This record gives sequence, structure tokens and C-alpha cells, in this order.
Amino acid sequence: MFFLLTLGIAFVVSGQTIREDIAKNPDLAGGIYTAYTVTEQHATPAPRGYKPFYISHYGRHGSRYQTAAEKYTQPLEIFEQAAKDNRLTDLGRDALRRVRIMAEDAHLRNGDLTRRGEDEHRGIAERMVETYPQVFSCKKANHVTCFSTQSVRAVLSMAAFTERLKELCPSLDVSRSASAHDFCFTKPDEGLNQIYKKARSIAKEYQKEQTDDEQFIRRLFTDYDYAKALIRKVYNISTTHAFMGNMHDLAIIIQNCETLDGLSLHDLFTESERFQMWHLFNIRRYLSYGPSADFGDLRNSDGKPLLRDIIERADRVIAGETPAEAATLRFGHDAYIIPLLALLHVEGCDGRIPFSEIERLPEVWCDSRVTSMSVNVQFVFFRNRQGDVLVKLLHSEREVRIPLATDCFPFYKWEDFRRYCVALYQE
Repeated sequence: MFFLLTLGIAFVVSGQTIREDIAKNPDLAGGIYTAYTVTEQHATPAPRGYKPFYISHYGRHGSRYQTAAEKYTQPLEIFEQAAKDNRLTDLGRDALRRVRIMAEDAHLRNGDLTRRGEDEHRGIAERMVETYPQVFSCKKANHVTCFSTQSVRAVLSMAAFTERLKELCPSLDVSRSASAHDFCFTKPDEGLNQIYKKARSIAKEYQKEQTDDEQFIRRLFTDYDYAKALIRKVYNISTTHAFMGNMHDLAIIIQNCETLDGLSLHDLFTESERFQMWHLFNIRRYLSYGPSADFGDLRNSDGKPLLRDIIERADRVIAGETPAEAATLRFGHDAYIIPLLALLHVEGCDGRIPFSEIERLPEVWCDSRVTSMSVNVQFVFFRNRQGDVLVKLLHSEREVRIPLATDCFPFYKWEDFRRYCVALYQE
């Protein structure tokens, strides 16, 4: 119980900015594509007499390939045509070599879970058992109920997680479901469906206006005007900003693929360009999925069905109605964890500003810190012999605060925590 492995990209010491983080570790420019990494961290022991007895969880699928083949094929087409026309710089020719490797590796693997993604979930499962062995001791409860969206990468993440649970605790009885019947809490997206097109359109237009890509293009191509015309032709748009954004997408997805270990595209970007790309994509994610002042009310409402399911299932376990239940695990996507974290007002996850102030977003909300591959939320329940219940909230295995009074942080009295959550999803 003394140590918990948690996100290495978690909120850093006061005073260090996301710009400084990215300068030290370019992979953090990955935002939602940042691979799940772990460091050793202290886990607060429960108050005397309290033992863990139940865990409720929602986790994003693990590391994956890019979801669209065009992310690989369009830049490859540009580089190959420019190579035929002898319009690549030395750096451009080497970029072609690397992009070709990536495209061949990703062929017909759109959005597929990688082995690294499997290992992320196996690791989370293993640490869950090591940190809370009483939950999985099977003395009183031996059942684990699992739900997943129907996305193959989410289903395989569930399989990897539960496989490791069974390896460590063979007596566990694990049930798994990947049904549209459960979408009300595994994939709640009513608010997202209402705001997504408008929010994404605003973000993409801003990205187009703010992308400064001339020097980036000149480093790769010997003829700037030629490159602009080729890029516009391949992407079928009147600007060139999509190419730089696409190359950034390739640079940051490499960390998700163990098959590409040793390969990098970070050197194609200056430190300033790398931060610029992260910032523009952070804005897109914030407006489309986050708690922005413009769209956040509808978006946060998508967290309500999931939070209700978490609280109501915990109610039944605590009341003794489902005495065999040791854990409830849900597997899905970052689009559903982001509103849950914002709805709960988890520290650092609920920053709210209007689009008119969007340039100060890095001070308020950072996708690299809010969500990564395999990001997860865990509600860990503890009980003493008198039947008093405490709950601890974890964001990617890291103890976090919510605006609820407690005299024993990171533990909250269940009655207070439950009242707080019910008010959030009933309002």
C-alpha cells in the first residue's frame, strides 16, 4: 500500500509549465496520443481500521495506431512525389524514409491497439491488485463485472486487463460485455453529438489561421512554391497547414507503437513549432471534448450517466445487494473520461474559459495532463468493522482532489461523496 505507480506526466511541481515539460520530453506534445507512462509515487495508507473492499473504474483503451489511413498515406504521397521530382532536402529525403517505415507498419491497422496498449492495461491491472490485494482476495467477493464499448481496441484493452487479473487471482469470476445495451454509461455522447461539428469547425479554422509552417516546409523541400502547390493538391484544400499538423500527428503516435522503437520525427520540428502544434491541437480537444465556457455545459452533461452508474452500483455493493462484486470495470474512450473528470471538478480537469481567451488555455487545461492513452478513473472504497465507508478518487492511479471537504484526504466519507455526486448528475 505504500507505493502506487502513477502517470509520469501527472501535474508537475509548481512553477513548471507545459511548455517546459514538452521541451524536456517532446512526447508530451502528444496530448491525447501520449502513451501511458508510470513513475513511483506514494499512496496514502487508509485510516486505521479501514480496508479496501470494492473498486469502480472507467479506463480508456490503450496505445493505438492513428485511426485514419490518410494520416500515413497523404504525407507519404507528398514526399514520394517530391522525391521523384528531386525537390527534397537531405532532411526531406530522410523524412521520406521514416514516413515510409511508419506507413508500412500501419498498413490496414487503422486505430488498432498496439502491444504497448495491451501492456499498459496489464500493468494497471497488476498495480491495482498489488495496491489493493484485499479487494481481490476472494474471501467475501470474487466477481468482477466488465463493460466495454464495441470498439475493437476497447474490447482488447478489457481482455488484456482482465487476463492479467486472472493470472494474478485465478479464483476471480470475470464477466465481460461489449454491448450497445450499455452505451448509456460506456459511451454517453448526447451532448457531444450536439456540439461537436460547430466546436471542431471553430478549432480547425483557428488552427488554419495560426499555423506558421513556412520554415517547416522549407526544411523539407528545396522549392517552397512547388511544395505548397503539391500539399494543396494532395489535401485538396487551399492552405498548407494540414501537412504540418499531419506530420505532428505522425511524430507523436510513434510512442504508441513498440514496432517503431528507435524511430523519431521530433527532429523535424523546432522547439517552438512543437509547442505550437501541441497548443493548437489542445485547443481543438478543449473545444470539442472539454469543459469550455462555450460548449462545456453540454459536454459535461455526458459525464452524468456514467457517474450515476458508478454511484448506483456502489450503492448496491455497500447495501449488500451484490455481495460477490469486487470490482466494476468499464473500458471506452477519452471522449467519455474528459467530461466525467470535468463534471467531478477534479483538480486541473475543469478549467473553464471562453474562446475569446483561448490563448491562455495552457494555463487552464492541458490535454497531455488530463488524458493519455489508457487514462483511467478509479473509485476505491474502504470500510471498517462498524460499516463506515470511505472512498478515494484516482486519476490515472494518482490521488486527486475534488472540491469536497474532508479531514482525511485523499479519503472522503461516502455519505458526503455520494451526496456531492448525486447533486452533480441530478442537476
